[in-house]
Amino acid sequence: MKKIFSNTMMIVVLFLAFCALPGCTKMDSTYKEFVVPGGLTYAGKANSPKVYPGFNRVKIAWVRGSDPDVISARVFWNNFRDSTVVSIPPTGDTISVIIDNLQEKSYSFVIRTYDKKGNSSIPVEAIGGSYGEKYQSQLLTRPVNSTLSDTKGKITIQWGAADISNGAFASEVKYTDVNGDIRYQMFPTDLPTSEITGLKPNTGYQYRTMFKPDSLSIDSFYTAYSEAGFFNFDKKDWRVISYSDQYSDGDNAAANIIDGTDGTRWHTNGSAYPHYATIDMGAVRTISQFGVWRTLFDTPNGDDRAPTRIEFLISMDNQNWTSLGEYAFNNSINGEQVFPISGSPKGRYFKFVGLRGNNHFMTLGEISAYGF
Repeated sequence: MKKIFSNTMMIVVLFLAFCALPGCTKMDSTYKEFVVPGGLTYAGKANSPKVYPGFNRVKIAWVRGSDPDVISARVFWNNFRDSTVVSIPPTGDTISVIIDNLQEKSYSFVIRTYDKKGNSSIPVEAIGGSYGEKYQSQLLTRPVNSTLSDTKGKITIQWGAADISNGAFASEVKYTDVNGDIRYQMFPTDLPTSEITGLKPNTGYQYRTMFKPDSLSIDSFYTAYSEAGFFNFDKKDWRVISYSDQYSDGDNAAANIIDGTDGTRWHTNGSAYPHYATIDMGAVRTISQFGVWRTLFDTPNGDDRAPTRIEFLISMDNQNWTSLGEYAFNNSINGEQVFPISGSPKGRYFKFVGLRGNNHFMTLGEISAYGF
């Protein structure tokens, strides 16, 4: 009887010990990374750290570990000569810290965490760096090729190539709206053109380019603001309301000088100089310069029957005119010839006058006006 009882007790003890094994194994695996054979205990380490660069600063972030006793961390750099302490709250999935006042270079950051008992984790390294004035000095502003302005206050900006290789991602435009308020608009660099509406009449705009050195950057970098040049007035708003003469309609009409191409022409009849055309721009404009082209119509190499001496006049009412000066026009070259106008005169109407040339009649390709 005694032997039977002893055997029964042995079976019970073995059964209880076997049942306890999974629990012990599970508990051991939970703390396995924190306990080293021989008695040393480590706090749970920082997991998957990343360095996010900025302007003379970085952000370091890592995934919170499973050790519930970790309460702080220390981040070291410059071969442990510099460091900062990070408090770790009891909740949250990610821990992060901003380190300011860094020189523009690459760094090796070492992270150690600490638990309530003062135990530290094994060190974890993260490589990254900050950017600064050296990087910024290399950045190029995305150019504006042209700005087209209509009579309703809309401008269309034609952009040039952006400095994508250095991280250009957007252009910022600063302007004054019709209410006198300063506005900012941002346009991605993949847009070749951008539109702004509600621009205050007779005002320009400023623009700059925004950069990020890489996709993890916490800061944007900016070029200095550039002043936009003169606007090219949209000729869709224009009308030729009077002219001295034209050879015939169609291919020779005076209206051809505002159709947007020097491939058409205005051809006057055989009457003598001067020859003129009056243009209604559709709104009062501030004039900064005119552009004039000789025609390429029927003459791919250029038509030298354009005038050699021209004049511009301006008016608010198409009745009272002010001369903006006489200019020499080179009728032997193709392309736009620009004539700056001083004093920023305002007017809704302007008159182009061909004063003299090599023939009695005159041909002309195109006229543009610029300003605000």
